[in-house]
Amino acid sequence: FDDAMAAFGKAAKLDTKKLLACMNGGEKKAVVEADTAEGNGLGITGTPAFLINGRLLSGAFPFESFKEVIDKELAGTGSDKATDYSQSLQDANKSGAFDPKPRDVAIGTGSMRGKADAQVKIIEYSDFQCPFCSRVHPTIKKVLSEYGDKVVLVYKHFPLVSIHPRAHISAEASECAKDQGKFWEFHDQLFEHQTDWASL
Repeated sequence: FDDAMAAFGKAAKLDTKKLLACMNGGEKKAVVEADTAEGNGLGITGTPAFLINGRLLSGAFPFESFKEVIDKELAGTGSDKATDYSQSLQDANKSGAFDPKPRDVAIGTGSMRGKADAQVKIIEYSDFQCPFCSRVHPTIKKVLSEYGDKVVLVYKHFPLVSIHPRAHISAEASECAKDQGKFWEFHDQLFEHQTDWASL
């Protein structure tokens, strides 16, 4: 596992000795636990979970679902009622995967892609070892590409340690990468090569 993290660190142009010392020293454990506690307080129960201007979309939804919620937010027509959204999101609401009632969440210490004052704030609670989180990764990249400065993505940790034993330590490693200014580079390595390390 350490070798895999070092390889991803090298690909992300990190000082790998510092990365591993930080990761194995437990320096970032409290950061990961604080994100998880915040997510629990917001009613997050699984990953990936996205709060789009506070409206919960929980799961690896297709681009079109994100687009619908984002477009309504940009147009100022977002609603607390599921009936004001498409049938697919109404169905997701019935299963608890979509909740249009906004929650108030601060960016806090989360890692950001985009500008803090963007019109649409997407806060992602995620787990680096979660296959669904990996699956939605290209979708989120597409969202960022399509919407540019209109959206900001904030990543927060929600490791499901009961089923993903490496989730917590990989989250800590990403925070160690953040100390070297390479959070997103390391984040992308972990998701894009998940099959190479998730079963170690």
